[in-house]
Amino acid sequence: MAISLETATRLSTDLVRVMKLFQSLRQHAPKLHPGVEPASYPILFNLADEPRRVSLLAECVHSDVSTVSRQVTMLVSHGLLDKVADPQDGRAFMVSLSTEGTELVERLKASRGEWFRQMLQDWEPAEAREFGDYLERFASSFEASNDQIRSITLAPATAVTSSGNALADTASKEQ
Repeated sequence: MAISLETATRLSTDLVRVMKLFQSLRQHAPKLHPGVEPASYPILFNLADEPRRVSLLAECVHSDVSTVSRQVTMLVSHGLLDKVADPQDGRAFMVSLSTEGTELVERLKASRGEWFRQMLQDWEPAEAREFGDYLERFASSFEASNDQIRSITLAPATAVTSSGNALADTASKEQ
């Protein structure tokens, strides 16, 4: 059975609030590495398991290839990534975490884990595990619905905004 519009609206409003909080934190968080912007952290985390081509990395972090390519170049220049030959196509290259990059990812994971542990100190362990399960399920549903969001039509009274994306503009103004 599908959830009600009221429940869906509450969830979307609360999620936008959390996204805004994370955005604010990103702007004010201390840098853990002098040359790395927080926007590059998803690249580092996506390379923790295996090297990838820049094009695949861009898909994994939901960004365009040119942006990821610039970020990769910057991360290579700071010694956090290494370029390695693609074993299936010697003309292409893949990027992987360097030793320093691996250490940075581990420090980030540990500091985020400690922050979440402290933030959720009044939660029961079972509540946190259940929330994690739901969050993982939500993330999977969200990824699966990427194409669907483009086909949503808004009520006729909603005008297209200057950016041309009324839905995104509405979400950015919430909270």
